[in-house]
Order: sequence, then structure tokens, then C-alpha cells
Amino acid sequence: MLYLYGLVLPGTDVPDVPAGPGISDMRLVGLGEVAVLVSDVDTDEFVGTPSEIRRHVAVLDGVAADHPVLPMRFGTVVPDETAVEEAFPIERRGAISDDLDRLGGLVQLTVRARYVQEAVLAELVAEDVKIARLRETLRHLPPHALRDARIRLGELVVRGFARKRAHDIDVVLDELAPFTVEIHEHETQQVDDVLECAALVRRAEHTKFEGVLEGIAERAYGRIFFRLVGPQAPYDFVGER
Repeated sequence: MLYLYGLVLPGTDVPDVPAGPGISDMRLVGLGEVAVLVSDVDTDEFVGTPSEIRRHVAVLDGVAADHPVLPMRFGTVVPDETAVEEAFPIERRGAISDDLDRLGGLVQLTVRARYVQEAVLAELVAEDVKIARLRETLRHLPPHALRDARIRLGELVVRGFARKRAHDIDVVLDELAPFTVEIHEHETQQVDDVLECAALVRRAEHTKFEGVLEGIAERAYGRIFFRLVGPQAPYDFVGER
């Protein structure tokens, strides 16, 4: 059986990622103008553990550091090289090659930002009279009257975070825009989440992008915590294969 990592251009360097239990070293299966990065795999031993997921990501990100790659979904297995050829027929290979050419010289960087909750709450209390007064009122209310007041305070705080989030997102994305080809924002879930986005960046400007983000993080220190992940394969900028 063959495990498929991703589609690449012929001649792509195979990353130096150690083989795991039931999975061999990597090699390329050539398909003319494109190639597929594969390993021989023993499906009885390959069960999809977290370490195997990490290896899959490490392989793709290792390739993406120097070459364009179209990631395959984790766990994609086919019987043999004939099945690889059948999965990517000749009539599809031109479009795949075009996608790889489009991604040439580009990598994905993922930015995650989260508020330091106590700092932003302090801002809201200082800026919003309603929040400040309601917080003070809560200290003097009898127990039976606390529930409604707490709900009202929670609503005001959530709205306050939303206002600040909209402003802070604009600031961050405006500063990063000159160094990005494309940005995909992810939907966030928690009230103290500021931003999660994937940026498609030219490899030559990777360090510039990182430097700009470091500057933003320094100015927001104590208020917003930033995390940068990458360079990565362009997971957010290609369809599932």
C-alpha cells in the first residue's frame, strides 16, 4: 500500500523526516509534469495516531519550506502506483501543474492572537461608564438580584470585546497586508480570541512578515498575545485532494 502526502513538481527534494512504525522512507511517484510524494505503508500498523498526524504535517511543511506542494488529506492510502496514476488522470495534471506554479515561491504563515483578558476588561471598565457602574452595583446587590445584573454585565463586556476586536483586526491586517499575497480569516469561538488567519506569503518576504508581526506584538505586549506558526504548506489556499 502507498500513503500519499501531497502533489509536487518533478525533482522536488524529499524532506528528511524519519520513517515511523509501519511506514517507509518517502519517494516520488512521477506523473509526467507532476509527481506525488508517497511512502510504502503497512496498513495493519498505520492507525492514525497523533504522532502519525504530526509526521504527515511535518512532511508537508518540510516540503513547503523550499517547494510548492498541494497537501493530501491525512490518511490517504491507495493500493499501488497504478492506483496513483488513476487517481490523477492525465487530463487533470495540467491544472495541478498550474496550481503548483501559482504557489511557487509562496508559503503559508498562520497568525493567532488572543487578548489578555484582565487587561482588556480593565480598559472596558475605564472606558465604558455603564460597565463600571454595573460592576460597582454588583457589589451591593442582594443575592436574589445578582443573576440579571450579571447577565447584563456579561452582555456589555462581550459587546465591548467585539468592538475592540474589530478595531484590532483592522490594525493587524493593515500592517501585514503589504507582505501578503492572500489572507484567509478563520472564525473564532472565544470572547477573548482576537484573530486567527492564514497568510500566503512570498518566501523572500517571510522574515519581513515576521518582523512586522513582532513589532505589532511588542506594541500590544500585556494586552494581546500573538503566536506565529510556519512556514507551512498552503492548507488554506488549495482545495482538498
